[in-house]
Amino acid sequence: MRKHSKFITILLSALLAVCLVQTVFVQAFATENSATPDEPTGDLRPVSMKVVKAPESVTANDYENRITDSTFWSNVVLHIVYSNGEEYDVNCDGIDSEDGIVPPIAEINGYAGNITVHYYCEDDTVNFTVDYCYAYDEEEEVTCAVSADFSAEKKVDPHTIVRYELTKLPDMVFTKPLFTGSRDDISTGEEWNEWMKSLDVNNSISNHIDGMEITYYYANGEKRSVVVNSSNLRIIATVPWYALYGVENVDEYGNNLYFAVTDEGDYKFSISSNSDGRDGTVYTAKSVDNPNPSIKPVSTEDTPAKPEKPSGNISSATSDVATNDNANNNNSTNGTANNGVVATGNFATPAIITVVMLSAVAVMFVFKRKRMF
Repeated sequence: MRKHSKFITILLSALLAVCLVQTVFVQAFATENSATPDEPTGDLRPVSMKVVKAPESVTANDYENRITDSTFWSNVVLHIVYSNGEEYDVNCDGIDSEDGIVPPIAEINGYAGNITVHYYCEDDTVNFTVDYCYAYDEEEEVTCAVSADFSAEKKVDPHTIVRYELTKLPDMVFTKPLFTGSRDDISTGEEWNEWMKSLDVNNSISNHIDGMEITYYYANGEKRSVVVNSSNLRIIATVPWYALYGVENVDEYGNNLYFAVTDEGDYKFSISSNSDGRDGTVYTAKSVDNPNPSIKPVSTEDTPAKPEKPSGNISSATSDVATNDNANNNNSTNGTANNGVVATGNFATPAIITVVMLSAVAVMFVFKRKRMF
């Protein structure tokens, strides 16, 4: 009887163990297969997007960080999969426009989606990010989107502007310098504030550059010139001793010029596309005491060298004037300079930095880039 009792006890224990194992297994299986963020929960949405076709290289304008190959986007294809199982191949022609392109399912739960692209040039590569915005989460106050990244080899457009130089002084004959000496000798705080208040914009070379001629050079060695005036200048940022300008569509290739003019004191000024507007090349403006100064700079420190004959592979062309300018669009604000700080249009990164830093001018001056679209 004891043997039978022992046998029954072992059998019951085994059955209990099997039941426990089965319960744990079922719970684990259920947890593993419950809904996750990557799986459909009933709401229609894109669950994946990837680039299935794209050119290996693209022609880009280094100076403005923009693609100049008109056929590039028509050769880029996306593959989009929705939570209801529908799949689409989407051609990206027109994706670089302001509103992008309409997705295969144009509207989801009342939200009109769009597909846009952002890109930036880095060394010999152009990096792209495609975003498909398909909904807006009101609780989180964020736009719901799926993204896809890809890149292409960058080939420099032969009509990229690689450098420029001043070839004619501004027309205005100044009767008094904006200031004497160097502003670098002025300390911060109250002394700086008082100095700022003493500046008369009527004596500012930076704010009176009509008639100034700029000669610019392409990556292929060609050169062009443009005379700037109030009709073609776009003001990006300005204070009495500094102004940042743009001149749009200077040629048939859609190039825009971006440059800074800085008063250096004693009727002298510098012109540069470097973000602080000072590259060591200093010119003397016309004045009542010196109405015909030499166009040659009075200082040649870091003066850009004359353009060399381009090599067979211009994809490696570089410039000491273009690396800080990232402009893609053609938003314009025409007019003459003023005392206020103005920042508009497509000189996005330098303009934002300029506005922030120039806003601090009331206390002190500190001034410091894949167009996106």
